Amino acid sequence: MNRITNYIQASIEELKKVVWPTRKQALWLAAIVVVAALVVGVYLSGLDVAFKAILQKLLIGKSA
Repeated sequence: MNRITNYIQASIEELKKVVWPTRKQALWLAAIVVVAALVVGVYLSGLDVAFKAILQKLLIGKSA
C-alpha cells in the first residue's frame, strides 16, 4: 500500500510541474489536428478510389 501512496504523491508532484497550454493555444492545436486528420483522410480516400479503379481494370481486363 505504501508503494501506491508514494506513486500517487509523486504523480501529483510531477503534475504540478506541468506547464499547461492556454485556452487559445489548446484550441489552435486542436484545430491543427482536425485539419491534419481531414487532409490525411482525403488523401487516403483518394488512394482507395485509385486502387479500386486500378484493380477493377486489371480484374475486368483479365476476364474479358
